[in-house]
Amino acid sequence: MNTKALKLFALLTLVAVLVTALAAACGGGEPEKVRIPVRVENGKLIPETIKVKQGDIITLMIQVEEPGEFHLHTYDIDMDIETGDAAEFIFVAEATGRFRITFHQSGEGDHEGGDEEEEEVDIGFLEVGPK
Repeated sequence: MNTKALKLFALLTLVAVLVTALAAACGGGEPEKVRIPVRVENGKLIPETIKVKQGDIITLMIQVEEPGEFHLHTYDIDMDIETGDAAEFIFVAEATGRFRITFHQSGEGDHEGGDEEEEEVDIGFLEVGPK
């Protein structure tokens, strides 16, 4: 190859690398606002696994049969929820991975002065995928 052809090849390679880098940087797009209806029935979350993308602003519209505490592990956020209208559980899906969701019915584990600890039972999971 002559010098002119090598320079053209190097320029085309550089342009291809830059276009690929720009596409990867822009590929995630803006965070989305996502509303997901969920229910807690018979000790299980419906749907059992909630799938979202990293960076999205999530609103879980939660309906329960019995009042209690809804807890999203690793994010370490919880909310007391009453029966009736759907409660809005809002958070930003920052961390990627699979995270446990537990629900503690009101009255369970209320052992004032006792040493008993309530066993946590998973009712479902949150899966956060990369952008």
